[in-house]
Amino acid sequence: MLAALVLIERDSAEDKTPQLDHVVTASCPQRSSPDLFAMPRQRLPYDFVAAQVIRCRWESRYLSGRGRWEVVIQEHTDGPADELMTELRRRSESSLFPPICTMEAIFVDYFVLVDPSGRAVLPKMPTGVCGKPYPSALNALRSLPYQVDEQIPIQSLESEKSFRAGCHDQYPDVLQRFGRLDVTPQTSNHPRSWNPPPEGLRVCVFRIENKTAGRLNPMDLPIGRLESSRILKGSSLRALLTALDTAPASDCHDHHTRFAILDPGFREAYVELDGCHNLLRPGENLRRLTSDAVGVLTQ
Repeated sequence: MLAALVLIERDSAEDKTPQLDHVVTASCPQRSSPDLFAMPRQRLPYDFVAAQVIRCRWESRYLSGRGRWEVVIQEHTDGPADELMTELRRRSESSLFPPICTMEAIFVDYFVLVDPSGRAVLPKMPTGVCGKPYPSALNALRSLPYQVDEQIPIQSLESEKSFRAGCHDQYPDVLQRFGRLDVTPQTSNHPRSWNPPPEGLRVCVFRIENKTAGRLNPMDLPIGRLESSRILKGSSLRALLTALDTAPASDCHDHHTRFAILDPGFREAYVELDGCHNLLRPGENLRRLTSDAVGVLTQ
């Protein structure tokens, strides 16, 4: 039988001296969600008394009239938080032999302890032999009776218009990619665009801007900005599906200024709304719609 030798950190005089190498504020960082693994934390001094615990949570929330935002939610609870303080003063464990550990990452909430003088400490969470926080310490932190202080908008994720439309604010013109690659049109018959056919189809219309979208656009494609949206149902949808399923192959690559994304909830299709009226169905090369079919999308 193998037995792992576990070592526990020893006390030292240094542990009893406050280490204020990293100054933190007694509030939440007002920036996008930080890398919580990379945050510099410090051992909790033994003479530290917690008058307050402040916890920060970064979430995506809808703000009325403003769309969807990343917000930081600041909460607090009054001390002394005895159970949490006891857990934070535990020693971390290590092993002389490689331990058998699971691979999942354990996130520690961003929280600071504030003493009666207003000094704030970002404490180090003690860990077991696998380098993960003690579950009892996480439970002690998360079970405190927090009260929400404020909700701070950090950055816009989706405009009000986009949120209500169910479409992206902007989107790369993927049809341009096929024009640049000089795709050889297919001539064989193809199955339906979607099988079974959708009962509703979201149509997001974009107008192309003279710029690209950086990290969202690795092929440096023109960007479309959301212009309008609608939901197709009934006879209009049936007429469009017939046109999509019977569209012939296309070898046209003329310039276009507007395009639409056809979204049934999975496997979108793309259509040029001017120029060649090219169609890109899921997993296919270019086809070409009639003007009447494009009119169903824009009327």
